[in-house]
Formats: sequence, C-alpha cells, structure tokens
Amino acid sequence: MRNSDGGSERTLNAEAPPARDTVGLYNVLGVDQRATPVELKRAYRRLALQHHPDRNPGAAADGRDFVRIQYAYDVLSDERKRRIYDRYGEMGIQMAGRVGGELLDPQVSNMLSGFAFVSSLVALLFVMFFAFLAQRVDRKISWPYSVVFAPLWTVDLAVLIVVMWALLKRVLTGFSPSQANSDYASRDEDAAQSSSYATTEDDDYEGIVSDACDNTPINAAGDADTSTSASRSPFGPAPATDATPLLGGAGGSRRRHRRSRRHRQHPRLRTLRKFVETQLACLAKAAPIAYLLLLALLQVSIVLKLDGHVGWSVWRVAAPWLAIEAIHGMLLTMQLLAAILKASEGAAAAAPTAGKLVVVALDTYWWFVIRVLQAVLIVLRLNHSISWHWVVVFAPSFLPGLRSIVTLCLLRGQLRAMGDAEVAQNESTIVLASVIAFVIAASFVYSFVALLIWKLSLPSAVRLALVLIPVFIALSILCCLCTCLSCCLAYGMHAPLDDEREAETNSPGNNDNNETSMTFVPSSRRIE
Repeated sequence: MRNSDGGSERTLNAEAPPARDTVGLYNVLGVDQRATPVELKRAYRRLALQHHPDRNPGAAADGRDFVRIQYAYDVLSDERKRRIYDRYGEMGIQMAGRVGGELLDPQVSNMLSGFAFVSSLVALLFVMFFAFLAQRVDRKISWPYSVVFAPLWTVDLAVLIVVMWALLKRVLTGFSPSQANSDYASRDEDAAQSSSYATTEDDDYEGIVSDACDNTPINAAGDADTSTSASRSPFGPAPATDATPLLGGAGGSRRRHRRSRRHRQHPRLRTLRKFVETQLACLAKAAPIAYLLLLALLQVSIVLKLDGHVGWSVWRVAAPWLAIEAIHGMLLTMQLLAAILKASEGAAAAAPTAGKLVVVALDTYWWFVIRVLQAVLIVLRLNHSISWHWVVVFAPSFLPGLRSIVTLCLLRGQLRAMGDAEVAQNESTIVLASVIAFVIAASFVYSFVALLIWKLSLPSAVRLALVLIPVFIALSILCCLCTCLSCCLAYGMHAPLDDEREAETNSPGNNDNNETSMTFVPSSRRIE
C-alpha cells in the first residue's frame, strides 16, 4: 500500500524488507540516530541489567536479547563503525573487516575522494603549463614567460595557502594538555635514566645498570648477550663473543673495567643522540616550507632570466635548486648520525664496523649523489663551462635504471635458489609486478630523457611539443585516473537512497507474487 504525505509517495511493503537497515541497532537500544555517546551508554546499561540472564530469570534462556544489545552497543559506541553503519547498515560492518574495508569509512572515502580530485586539478594545471611552454619555445606564441608560468603560480599559491592555514591553526590551537603531560613524562624518564647511568661505578649492580642502559641481557659469564639486541640494530647482527668464563681473576676484572667504562660513556652518547634527534625533528618540520619557498624562488629566477630582466649566470639562477639538495643532504646526514649513535649505545660487539658503515652510507647517499651530480653537470653545460655532449651530461640519469635492473636480476637469482616452492611462487609474483612497474615507468622517463637530449643537441630541428609527448601522456593518464577515482569514491561508495531502493524493491521484475497494491493518488494529480 502507498501512502501520500505532503505530495510524496512511499511504498509500505512488509513482505520485502529493506536492503539497507540503518536504524535497527538504534531501535535495539531504544535511542535516536542522533544520540550522544552518553545516551548510548546509559541506554546500554539499563537494557543490559534488564535482559541479562543472571539478573533477570524471565529473560530468554539463550541470552539472545542480551547478545543483540551488546552487539548494538559495540557497533554504535565505536565512531568508525557507527559512521559505516549509518551509511551501509550491518552489511557494511561485516565488510569493514575485510581487505579494503577501510574505504567503507565515510571519513576515509571522502578524504581520498578530495585528494584524488585535487590531484586531477594539479595534473591538469601541469598539462596547461607544458602546453604553454611548448608553444612559447616553438615560437607559436609571443607571451612573456611570466604568463607561461601562470599555472605553476596557481599551484604555488594554493600550496602556500594550505601550508599557512595549517601553521596558523597549529599556532592558534597550541599544545594540548596531553602533549604537555607527555613532554613532562619524557623529561622525567630521561632524568631517571640519567640517574641510573650514574650508578655504573658500583660493580655489584653492573648487570642491572647494563639492562637499564641498552636493554641487553647479561649471560652467565657476565658478558653482554647480543642475541636479542642484534635485531634492533640497523647495522645487522653482532659477531659472536666468547662466553666461557675461563678468565676469572685478572681477566674478569679487566673485562668488568672495560664494561664499566663503556657504561660511563653511554650518557654522553645518549645525550648526543638526543641532541641530533631533536635537531633532526626541527629540520624535518621546517624542510617542507623551505622546499616550497626555494621552488618558488627558482621559478621566479628562471622567469626573470628568460624574459631578459636580469643578466644572472646559470649558477645564480640554479642556486635555489642546489639549496634544496643541500637541505636534503643535511637531513640524510643527521639521520645516519642518529642511527650510528643509537647502535653505538649497545654492547661493544654490536657496534657498527667500518664495512657496515660504508654499506649503510652508500645505501643512504646513492640517490642524493646522483641528483647532485646531475644538477651540477646540467648547470656546467648550460653555463658553457664544459663542452661535453648532452648524452654524457645526462649519463647519471641512467644509473638508477641500471641499478633497478641489477636488483631485479639478483632477486630473480635468489628465487631460483629457494627450496620452498610456495614461497618462491609468491616472491616471483612480487618480482613480476615490480618488473612490469619498472618497464612502464622507465618507458616514460627514459623516452623523455632521450627526446630532451635530441632537442638540446639539435635545438632548431626538433620541436619541444614532440619532446613533451611522454609528459603529456603520463599527466593525462594521471588526470583521468584521479578523476575516475574521485567519482567512484564520492558516489560509488555511497549506499543507495531510500527512493531508489524502494523503486528497485517494487519494480515488476522483483515482485514474484505479482501482488497488486492500492495507491492513494494526490488530488492534484488525479484525472477527473
């Protein structure tokens, strides 16, 4: 039967339950959908005492009512589960525990949708910039470069507004009491640990102080057992030590003296590590703002140079770029120093050796060194300080691809040497996916580098629009993917509206019993 209320029609069909029930759990607790957490808790306590089998002998023997009340409160008292239930019902709660269930959270899906939409706009602005740049370099238009860089100015302005808004919000909000309490607690902990280090001169409490300093257990021989601390060291496991107590007299006393001296050095190392970590945290917070300002300054310098307003050298124009690399190098150095100091606080056997330090340093700095070398070669070539061919100038750009190929080949060899077939099959799938991703990325990057070398070698024979074809393809794909993802997250993840659900429920194809229903038509729509 259909009922009319204010000119709208709704179908009441008791035999076809709704596909999405978002009020059932609220009805179980007897509260409204806008109930506060306090009201939910009060209703749960009242109903739990009323339907608990131990307190109410008249309740159901199996306690189904109590279990249902407990389930309703568990769902509605959790903010994330409540948001999912309000949109998708109990089916959404069941799907939230599966892989990808985080997307069912309206807050997460809305955030990802907004991020994808903004990314599509940024990709579109970059497409416009490269299109303007190609037309200007190919002399199709005579705009000044300040106009050509207008899409980049728009991106910079938007990012600057977001960063300033975040900083202003943080300044106005200030530190919360919980953060202040955590700071005071950390200071008290540091003071307590420092006082524990001061007791290392007492040989009777040497093992206890060793545990407090580096959490390294002491074995029966009195030496440090590095079997558990090796896993925490970023430089790998420590070499084995002699745990046989053959030297009990002067040798044991000498060993205890070395350990006591090492423990007395721990406060200094720990103080230095704390200082380095504090400076690293401050620099990491200020680095994004510095990167943004330096990138904007680099764009302004390039525009002024290309429009002929200044006669600066290429080194002066590229100074912001080199400053960005210098800041990044400082971050890497401080991270490496903090890791070394943290590893040195452990036992002497766990201290990093020279070979391990070289391996860690190479793994930390290889990409940074390649970027700096590439930037210096480009600046030297543009400044006419060297006359090398552009293929030699861009040679560092091919080193990451070569390194990736060697890494994939080594992984392939390790898979063939594996004895477990199931593990080898899983790892081979990951390697295959990595190979496909590398081929796709390398095809875009190195085709652009090859075309750019061709353009710089023959400036008048090659158009810049041809060189930027890989860039246009990559940005167009990114823009389309982000737009589709934004639409899917914004609309595809939403539950159907009540009117649509009722239309599907009461369609002729879904009515198996061919039941007829009485309809009350409003007087304004009747045919007399």
